[in-house]
Amino acid sequence: MVEREWLRLAIGSAAAMLLAMGLGRFSYTAMVPLLIEADWVSSSEAGFVGGVNLAGFLLGALSAEWLRQKLSLRFVVRASIWISALAIGASAIDGGFYWLAFWRGLLGVTVALIMIFGLALTTALTPERYRSLGTAIIFAGVGLGIFISGALVPWFARFGVVAAWMGVAVVGGAALLIALWGWRQPRTFYLSEPTSNGSKVTQPYWAMLLIAHALFSIGLVPHAIYWVDFIARGLGHGIIVGGLYWSGAGMCAVLGPVVAYYLARWLGTGWALVIAFLLLSAGIAAPAFGSGITILVGSTVIFGAQPGLSALIAARARDLGTSNAMPAMMRQMILVNAIGALVAGFSFPALFDLTQNYGLLFAVAGVAMGLGAILSMPRHGCPHLT
Repeated sequence: MVEREWLRLAIGSAAAMLLAMGLGRFSYTAMVPLLIEADWVSSSEAGFVGGVNLAGFLLGALSAEWLRQKLSLRFVVRASIWISALAIGASAIDGGFYWLAFWRGLLGVTVALIMIFGLALTTALTPERYRSLGTAIIFAGVGLGIFISGALVPWFARFGVVAAWMGVAVVGGAALLIALWGWRQPRTFYLSEPTSNGSKVTQPYWAMLLIAHALFSIGLVPHAIYWVDFIARGLGHGIIVGGLYWSGAGMCAVLGPVVAYYLARWLGTGWALVIAFLLLSAGIAAPAFGSGITILVGSTVIFGAQPGLSALIAARARDLGTSNAMPAMMRQMILVNAIGALVAGFSFPALFDLTQNYGLLFAVAGVAMGLGAILSMPRHGCPHLT
């Protein structure tokens, strides 16, 4: 049973990511037009609440190592799972901008901790031949959460904002139970402290991958905050249609890690990562040049599949470092991701507040993804392990 410990851990981490990120973070995207129309927050406040969530993500990344030294990994992750569920429920209370921002920020902290420790342990414990599968399972949880939120929010929205939040919270309860099962006390939930001899990272490729990861987080922000609002209010299609597109993104998010897994087996993780970046660059930038159904569907599909790129980056990181280096590498990855997301999370709302131009946001995000593709290209001397 010990050799299958990684699978239970991956499933538990997937459920935790479904709860904290898939439902917790990304349900907010589907909720934005509803919150604005119900006058819970203004249009500009809605964008900045998203930025606060990303600031919490950065805080979680910065505090991860301190928490790892003071507390057990099991306690930190299980506490983060419980707090994530609480934050979703608290969002159903109309306490205004600061109330919502506080709970969204706290949710950002828990997402970072779950992602760092879930990925670090799963990639460290998973046999090399299953490594891409392990990360794919985790990020498929994010996709499933996006799909569920996109399907539930428009339906519950007929009964009001509170009902929509509570519908998300009820589904989150099921994810909570699975996550706690996956993170129950096992014998192998331990990672040794890195040493100079046992912890190695391939440079300068690791630094380039970190920058690419930051650009990835920047490129996701316009769709993550504004996609449903763009369709529902910007194009005038309404919350139901916007929710359908978001639900479609969720379906693709479930499949994205699976496609990434097979692409990595076919081309190797390095080139699979480059292709994923290029596809995201084109798909995210496309709405800047048109708003026809083909572009909307294509952009939804490509953006939705983005957890596949997250899985590829995590697997690629393991190519570039030893198992003992993974906790530090995951912290660095999440840290640069959080910094990029934080900068974008406040810059894009400010830019939109100034220009009221959705297309400009999508174009800038597409350029960021294109730069990520350039930086992640395999080069001579760079490992090609998976």
